[in-house]
Amino acid sequence: MKNDAYKSISPKYMLLLFLSTFFVAWIYYVIGKFVNPDPMNLIESVMFTVLLAVVITGSYQIFFWVQNNNYFFKTRCFKIALDDKIPFYPVWIWPYSFFYYIMIGLVLARISSIEEGVELIFGGFLLLFLQSMFFLVLPVTVPHFYREYHVDNLSKKYLRFVQRLDNGRNCFPSMHCSVATYVGLLLVPVLGHYAYLFIGIIAVSCLLVKQHQVLDIIPGILLGWFVYFVNPLIVG
Repeated sequence: MKNDAYKSISPKYMLLLFLSTFFVAWIYYVIGKFVNPDPMNLIESVMFTVLLAVVITGSYQIFFWVQNNNYFFKTRCFKIALDDKIPFYPVWIWPYSFFYYIMIGLVLARISSIEEGVELIFGGFLLLFLQSMFFLVLPVTVPHFYREYHVDNLSKKYLRFVQRLDNGRNCFPSMHCSVATYVGLLLVPVLGHYAYLFIGIIAVSCLLVKQHQVLDIIPGILLGWFVYFVNPLIVG
């Protein structure tokens, strides 16, 4: 069955997301003045933030297309014994979701020009392409009972919302971990070793909300690392 849950994201929601980019641009412009010796000016920050919002929105359409078409090959599950020993903590859905996007946005404070930003966006597209290929030819899921829980608090309610946007066949490699690694490495000049902590927090959150298994995590981190080092060679 095809997944149409993404249709619950209404045009009004998308309009609010788009308009919020102006506020976000200002926030990261201010942050950039403290962490970047050569930050973009405010107009450039707004222009790039709007561009980034459109790119992210469009990229999600590719992601949803893959979700509706990755049923041609056998769906696998890479659960190992260690996965059953990892507890289920729904409260970790908040760093899993929001800390993830905050750090992606922080890349705005790290770049010094729109040209540099576009090169980094290309790396994001490359990462999305590779992830999509994995999801198409190697659909991987978690055990069905990982998603069988009683929704009795806000964290579980939001986790259920996130899972409604996910057909459950795109676990390997973890896209959360690959993007977090790519972004984290980009932020090392700004955050130093704290950037690696961000990668670790996202990896842990993936396991504690049972969205991924241990064998999904390492390949995701390696894929993000690969794109980070290959992208400069491609863009020159």
